[in-house]
Amino acid sequence: MKTIACLVSLTLLAAFPSAASAQEQDGEAWASFWAYGPVSGKVLGWVDGSLRMSDRGTDSPTVLIRPLVGVQATKTLSLWGGYTFTASNPTGRAATHEHRAVQQAMWNLGKVAGGTLVSRTRLEQRWVEGRAGTGHRLRQMLRYTTPIDRQNTQFVLSSESFVAFNSTPFGQAAGFDQVRNFVGLNVPLAPKLTADIGYMNRYVRRRDAEDRMDHIVPVTLVARF
Repeated sequence: MKTIACLVSLTLLAAFPSAASAQEQDGEAWASFWAYGPVSGKVLGWVDGSLRMSDRGTDSPTVLIRPLVGVQATKTLSLWGGYTFTASNPTGRAATHEHRAVQQAMWNLGKVAGGTLVSRTRLEQRWVEGRAGTGHRLRQMLRYTTPIDRQNTQFVLSSESFVAFNSTPFGQAAGFDQVRNFVGLNVPLAPKLTADIGYMNRYVRRRDAEDRMDHIVPVTLVARF
């Protein structure tokens, strides 16, 4: 428990400097799903999606869907490629449809402090309908899980940083983009079905407005096949 308390403290401290500089605060709720597993031999399948509701004012939730195909390159490394579609409809502004090509590597880094540490490195090429330019972005996530009871409930900590490689007319600014820090639980619901429930702090850097901090309640169903 001392290890868990220390990790929680580090996660909160990582978000604290952002709170000092962020001027706009927002509350959100995300309902998500993620399904993945082997398809044939070393070939893997993955699909995730979410509905994201915000206090900022939208005519409908932001929708995201992402199918990927992967290969189990080694016992601890899998390589993936695929596509992401997002749609948002902010109040008073035109709806936005974004398309992304995705490449990613998932690496199980092994046991750390009685738990498991996983790294995900994701590259994205972003296009927005009706807008010029292609945005290139790196996303790096670390996720730590450790069991806390005999039912295999897992304590979860994760942090994901976004870095843009270029600026685009549709609003992407080169450099640091955002960071998402999550603390919560992974709760078993059925064989091969769990749920991630907790709190996410998202700090977003903006080019032409004050930076924003989002306080998010995410619920994610995770299915393994």
